[in-house]
Amino acid sequence: MFRALLVAAAIAAAIGAAPAAIAEPLDGNCIAGRINADGSCYYENCSEAKANGECDIPQGTDHYCSEQDRDGDGVACEC
Repeated sequence: MFRALLVAAAIAAAIGAAPAAIAEPLDGNCIAGRINADGSCYYENCSEAKANGECDIPQGTDHYCSEQDRDGDGVACEC
């Protein structure tokens, strides 16, 4: 999403339009497992992850965020 905003801003600048606003990080509490370019976790919270069909997200995978691993066992958003 962040990359898409940057591309949109570059295109807008090239044609003289105002650039798109860049969104704030999704979750200010997501400090240690940040993975997105804007400093946010992939999912805002585990409810969003589960709504997208993901749970038991293992450490080392793209969607893992340590702030969503409540018991620190290397698995975020446990089912």
